[in-house]
Amino acid sequence: MDENRMKPSVSDGQKNDVLLVHDKRAGTVNVVKGVDTDGNLQTVPPTQKHASEFMRVDNNSDPFTNFFSNFYRKINDTEGLGFFRCNFSVVEQNAEAIRQGNKQGEMLRVPKPDFHEFPKNQYRIDPVKIDWESLKKIGITEETLKKTKNLDRMLRGYKSRNLFRVSGQAGDFYLTPTDAKISLYTAQDGTVKFKLHGIQNDEKQLQRPFHEYKFNDKEQKNLQETGNLGEVVKIKDPKSGEQIPVFISRDRETHELEYMRADKLRIPDEICKAKITDQQKEDFAAGRPVKVDGMTDKNGKTFSATLQVSAVERGIEFLPKGFQQNQQQQQGQNRKPYQWMDENGNIRAPKTIGGVPLTEEQQKKFAAEEAIYVKGMKKDGQDQPYNAYIKFNREKGKPDFSRANPDKAQAKEIVPATESRTQVAVNSDGKTNEETKHQKEPLKQGQQKPTAGQKQNRVKKEQQEQKADKSLKADKPKKSKGIKL
Repeated sequence: MDENRMKPSVSDGQKNDVLLVHDKRAGTVNVVKGVDTDGNLQTVPPTQKHASEFMRVDNNSDPFTNFFSNFYRKINDTEGLGFFRCNFSVVEQNAEAIRQGNKQGEMLRVPKPDFHEFPKNQYRIDPVKIDWESLKKIGITEETLKKTKNLDRMLRGYKSRNLFRVSGQAGDFYLTPTDAKISLYTAQDGTVKFKLHGIQNDEKQLQRPFHEYKFNDKEQKNLQETGNLGEVVKIKDPKSGEQIPVFISRDRETHELEYMRADKLRIPDEICKAKITDQQKEDFAAGRPVKVDGMTDKNGKTFSATLQVSAVERGIEFLPKGFQQNQQQQQGQNRKPYQWMDENGNIRAPKTIGGVPLTEEQQKKFAAEEAIYVKGMKKDGQDQPYNAYIKFNREKGKPDFSRANPDKAQAKEIVPATESRTQVAVNSDGKTNEETKHQKEPLKQGQQKPTAGQKQNRVKKEQQEQKADKSLKADKPKKSKGIKL
């Protein structure tokens, strides 16, 4: 590596300073490379090997102050980060001084910018550069956005949460009164302009491809009912043309479709003081709705709710109450395939099957794809409890129920468990023996022959049937013999 690359050249002019960032959480000191479009800070080690990647900054005080203020606003997460400014040629020495926390390093610290009106947040949009005159022409003022608590949200790059009634001059067009959400973006000339998001009433939009991805019936229903697709799918990246995994959501007010790259999702360890388990994180990452218990609101009250990743919110959202799912409905035979297996192909053991709680040992065997024997389930034609062997079928993506142990090679013929053999034969298969050949009522679990009461009921029914037959014969007209010629 040529050492001259570490020295500022004449062509560099005054831009020969660099920014060092001390991440207290990670215990590292690196050189700032830049900020990506999602507000994530990009850094490289403070070594000669990465010198060409260092971001250069103006070493004059006034230009640097403006630069750093705008730079700082673009970063989403600045917690635990300290910024330091030093000359390009002595970056390694200063990085070590900062790491050790000595006075030499502290003298290089850059104070956090004072945003005056917006001290609590770092924004993607510079509030000073907003074209308020253009917004005023459609009836929107800074005071309006502040009162409705939308301005902070919009400065962070989101659409307004509220719909606004807008009308008037918008660029070269005149708007008739209409309802729309508003977002802000930075134009090429550096000014901040607005974009309107009107209500789309065309329901056929879900039937059309979205970035070359076509929704099936189930996905269309999910987008209409919950606002979220409910899974991660691949679409064509409008910039690179590559297939990228994304979350897709539909704005519940404007019906506008939006996507968020799956690799941009950040799942917290806690939500409202409730710890998020590894399984819940896995479900969030797959786009599935997740019920979280034990959360605490601002008044200290404990509550539960269903959450899901939203591309509109660019993160995890609380589903509206109308969309809260009953987790109990997801148990038993109606479980969807993804509820039996995770993304790595591991089997998820249910807590209950057929209304019968499984022991820890049964759950372990089920997850290991071994057969388990469960008694007292309700799954035959007469809704009587029965017993069966259960084993997960990977090809079908769901469990198989059988009367013989499928793990035993000699079990060629499927027969009911001994105590349920007569019951299943009579109730489900319609077979009988000498004891049950006239049996009309279903047998209960373990029952081998009719009870005295069942026999008495059977006799009464037979007598009633005989009387009905005699009555029909008596009413039947006699056949005429005709006349011989």
